[in-house]
Amino acid sequence: MQLEAELKELYGFSTFRSGQKEILTDLLSGKDVLGMLPTGTGKTLIYQMAAHLLRGRALIISPLVSLMEDQVDQFKQAGFKKTIALNSFLDQGEKQMILKRIQDYQFVFVSPEIIQNSYIRSILLSVSWSLFVVDEAHCISQWGHEFRPFYLELAELKKTMGDPLCLALTATATKKVQYDILHHLDMKEAEVHIHSVNRPNISIFVECFDDHDQKVERAIKLVQQLKGPGIIYTNTRNAAELLVKRLQDHEIEGVAFYHGGMNAEERLLVQKQFIESQLNIIVCTNAFGMGINKSDIRFVIHFHTPSTIEGYIQEIGRAGRDLKPSVAVLLYHPADLEIPYHFIDQELPDSVQIDYLFSDHEQLKENTYRDKLQLVGFSETSQRFMEHHLKKAGALHKKNLDTFEKNVLISKIKFTIENRKADKIEAIKAIEKWARSNECKRGGLLRYFEEPGTEPNTMCCGYCGTDLSHFFGKQASNNTSYGLWEDELKRLLRQEVYN
Repeated sequence: MQLEAELKELYGFSTFRSGQKEILTDLLSGKDVLGMLPTGTGKTLIYQMAAHLLRGRALIISPLVSLMEDQVDQFKQAGFKKTIALNSFLDQGEKQMILKRIQDYQFVFVSPEIIQNSYIRSILLSVSWSLFVVDEAHCISQWGHEFRPFYLELAELKKTMGDPLCLALTATATKKVQYDILHHLDMKEAEVHIHSVNRPNISIFVECFDDHDQKVERAIKLVQQLKGPGIIYTNTRNAAELLVKRLQDHEIEGVAFYHGGMNAEERLLVQKQFIESQLNIIVCTNAFGMGINKSDIRFVIHFHTPSTIEGYIQEIGRAGRDLKPSVAVLLYHPADLEIPYHFIDQELPDSVQIDYLFSDHEQLKENTYRDKLQLVGFSETSQRFMEHHLKKAGALHKKNLDTFEKNVLISKIKFTIENRKADKIEAIKAIEKWARSNECKRGGLLRYFEEPGTEPNTMCCGYCGTDLSHFFGKQASNNTSYGLWEDELKRLLRQEVYN
């Protein structure tokens, strides 16, 4: 098969980007694949072509419901009309219509959570699948253990589906994360294609501050000077809203906030406005950006330091997907990481909470243990964590859990928690050390991923002499009225998803 000819016919391209052909060739040869390709290098094309050439059906596990509508639109625009997303944007009637006609679709996007619904799962299992895709697969390791434990159950689903070809894709994965992905997806004989995380068209700057107000003023100044569009990341919802207010006070137009506290329709509206250049700047938490298909983002500013280097690489990778020069600026303050450290203690249960949960245990039933979890003050993340591990151990419905079994389970859960906390603390210390280091910033990032460094150049980073003013410029003023997109949003939410 001449893959270049198929590429030309489907997309009009003459050549593949780095990594695409190799992964596609392995899939067409019947091999599972873990692929790590930099953000913006066309990972979606791989499974579009694979499903098309296999003449089969692909189930795509996607982490963010807010992105699925955009992904469906992109697939249809690329000519893949038989594409649908099963998510909370659908009303009951639309969902029922899709499920009745599931055999008519070639690409089906789902979240890890929705496939826990026994009825939806039974419908998905009623048809054959040639490809099982886990997009943003690093979420298995980064989020799966606490925030999205259903990620850890995907191997079971894959097996129940008859073990279709499995493709796991990500832009960032250390060797430990690669192992996590392969292990939790039960990809025992997978081909692994790992490409550099380096994005040479993104220049990297780190500026350090001891005074918070000075950092705010610097963020405002950068937004006034840098040519957009751009994204500014904060580590809390409140910080995102406050920074938008400060920017608007300085008559900076075309700016909006985005975070998980907004309802789905509000997030979708802001997302669509930004993609269509009705907004120039998004100030957001890490809830924004994954899978956003906007190629002309010129800058990413981190108002707060992220909690991991992997997260930082993911977020700056949203700039310059058109391969044109772009810039990433981190405004580091020692207090930035207080919140990530605080989250570590809050996200997972402590020893006292675990001991109480197992006290006077005869049978841990789901309704009674949930009451206990709430009574003792387990966070939402802690509840998900405990539910996953209790189910995994078969303890929820087991009668007469004896003292030995109970103590073994308690010890195992506590050991897992301590290891997770240690990993998170190590990750925070790694990015803190990198931010404060007096070295080539690009080289430090590559070393973290055990990659060889690159030759210093004038567009590398602030340490290597790159001039930030190279990225200054005027951005054309956009009409930022939300009303422009109200009709479009309504269309998105009630579109004929089953045509």
